[in-house]
Amino acid sequence: MHRVDNRIPVEDTVGELAQHVKSGMIGAIGLSEVSPDTLRRGSAVHPILAVQSEYSLWTRNPELGLTQACEETGAILVAFSPLARGSFSGLLQDIETFGDKDFRAANPRFQGLNWRRNRDRLKPYLALAKAWGVKPATLAIAWTLAKAPHIVPIPGTRTARHLEECAEAAEIDLTEAQVAELERVLPLGYAAGERYSDQQWAGIQKY
Repeated sequence: MHRVDNRIPVEDTVGELAQHVKSGMIGAIGLSEVSPDTLRRGSAVHPILAVQSEYSLWTRNPELGLTQACEETGAILVAFSPLARGSFSGLLQDIETFGDKDFRAANPRFQGLNWRRNRDRLKPYLALAKAWGVKPATLAIAWTLAKAPHIVPIPGTRTARHLEECAEAAEIDLTEAQVAELERVLPLGYAAGERYSDQQWAGIQKY
């Protein structure tokens, strides 16, 4: 269920999908951008294999109960945009290059003063990655993997080289001290601007 239809109780939706699991039409059930309460309600009807949610150093909302609810119900947290929509690649500087169809063009975190503040806050992070001899994108994904064993990041990429940088994160075991240092450099709630515009929030549950 990629987006929640608030007109329909999640119990009904999961119940219908459960029938498809039973018949063999689908293998499992997943939810996307739901609240911890919705996950628990759905799980009471049928096991939920995975929950997709944005999660990265600049979007840590899942720590307000979703990661805990996933662990409680046995669901995998599928963390999308672990690179902060390209910000943690270290390559994104000029937002003027965004095309009209680029999701980020209308996203508050990539506009005006918000973007300038977010870009400037990345400087110590990029310096830390360089000091540790790790690509910025690799480090961002390694942080996500270090947060909990039931979290699986799904970074997006358009080139083989960037894919290799992302995959290298699986070979890095960050220490508790390194995780703490990353969170000191980019503290909880540091990002300026909402993670979605009013229009982009449609179907996404806040909690």
